[in-house]
Amino acid sequence: MFNLIKVVVIALLLLYPVFVYFGIKYFSLSHLSIFLLLLFVARFVFTRKGNKTARLQMIFTVLIGGSLVGLSWLFNSIDYLKWYPVGLNIIFFLIFFSSLLSPPSIIEQIARLHRKDLPPSGIIYTRNVTIIWTVFFVINALISSWTVLYGTMEVWTLYNGLISYIIMGVLLGLEILLRNYFVEPPK
Repeated sequence: MFNLIKVVVIALLLLYPVFVYFGIKYFSLSHLSIFLLLLFVARFVFTRKGNKTARLQMIFTVLIGGSLVGLSWLFNSIDYLKWYPVGLNIIFFLIFFSSLLSPPSIIEQIARLHRKDLPPSGIIYTRNVTIIWTVFFVINALISSWTVLYGTMEVWTLYNGLISYIIMGVLLGLEILLRNYFVEPPK
């Protein structure tokens, strides 16, 4: 049951831009803020387990999300809520980039969960994939920032609630397709 709640909370947070878009249209900012704050509290309560990197990511995600919700409520402005996707991209950039400076890279750590005996070609490959994701998070944060500063609410919601997820899915799909080509199969 605990794992099901965890999955539901994460799925709901993936819909954050959609909740903000429809929440502001049909509810008061106060009601939307309470709902989002409850989501962040649930995120903290139900996803505290995991490795050090996952826990840090969760803590920073909750702190940034909760702070932006608080600022939005305090100043009665939706603008603060719109910065959450930017904050997420910055968090992921920092995690991925720091793993490049202090190996093993985050993608290598994930790969070793499935394959302990990662060959040298796998280590090189996972480092390169980590670099690609690091660049992606920078570009995504910049585009997301543009949608906050210059885009309409519809543009912000479309990019942060759909287009960026499609791009991530394509990037992940390409990585899965190319993985066996660049990494030696297990012996």
